[in-house]
Amino acid sequence: MKKLLENRTFLIFLILLTSAVSYLTFRYLYGVAGDFPFTQEILLVFIGAVATVLITAVLLNQQTELELRKEGQVLLLDQKSATYSALIEHIGEIVEKGRMDEAELAELKVLNHKLAMIASADVIHQFREVLKRLDEAMADDAITGSEQARIMRAVARLTYFMRHDLLGRIEGEDDREVLSDILANTDDLED
Repeated sequence: MKKLLENRTFLIFLILLTSAVSYLTFRYLYGVAGDFPFTQEILLVFIGAVATVLITAVLLNQQTELELRKEGQVLLLDQKSATYSALIEHIGEIVEKGRMDEAELAELKVLNHKLAMIASADVIHQFREVLKRLDEAMADDAITGSEQARIMRAVARLTYFMRHDLLGRIEGEDDREVLSDILANTDDLED
């Protein structure tokens, strides 16, 4: 029964059916009360009150639904932002130390699972590139300067996709130019 009530088409049908039956009932009662104008006015007031209550209920239901959806989006955005920031900081710590121990690997695995839950497909794909660079660098258990630069460049590309996931497409912005600027900033910091 609950699924039926959640179905919008069914609810609209139910409202239309109730309205039609109510109209016919009130029309009959209005005709019966034809000799008593005061009774007709009371019926009209009652019909107006019922219509007002129905319209208000429908509007409040839609408003509540929209607010819940909006709140869910805000919570998801907060979770994405926190996870993305934690991931960038964690990779930065690994690169700064020049090595990765078991605890850092475990933390990276947890962050990977968090990304799998909330990140866009582009972010997940680009994170795979970052992991590939980390794997290549950790083959000899130490991260050299050139490997750090490659990892950070992959992280820079990752941040572009994270930015796109968080903010969406910004009107009047050239995506290629933004990515180029992010990579150029990273390259400037590596020099």
